[in-house]
Amino acid sequence: MPLTTQLQVRFNECDGLGHVNNAVYYTYMETARIELFQMLDPEMNLNNWKLIVASTSCEYKSQASFAQWLKVSTEVERIGTSSFTILHQINDLKTDELIAVGRAVLVHYDYQKQRSVPLTRDMKKTLQSLHLPQ
Repeated sequence: MPLTTQLQVRFNECDGLGHVNNAVYYTYMETARIELFQMLDPEMNLNNWKLIVASTSCEYKSQASFAQWLKVSTEVERIGTSSFTILHQINDLKTDELIAVGRAVLVHYDYQKQRSVPLTRDMKKTLQSLHLPQ
């Protein structure tokens, strides 16, 4: 079952063409990942942060505009040894029209040692609960 985040497009997120600027979609996806971060690390302690973003991408399917309500669905696409891939779908909340599809690869990371570390059993269990059906 995906996590869902609802948000309304703000005026400052739109560009001179009247639609949401392409870079803003990355902020929408980042916002949607907060609930997943809380599930993986309930303390959310920035002094002991456990994840780093390795890559992100976004495919734009349709335009979104000022005051439009959007729904961002977040699911786990792949679970590896020390990393996982998140799939985000951004849809119009009312019509369900697909606006954008994005991905983020996140790595379980030890900032003290500056290297990746294997996902814990609990992390894998949480990620499995959001894993896309095969």
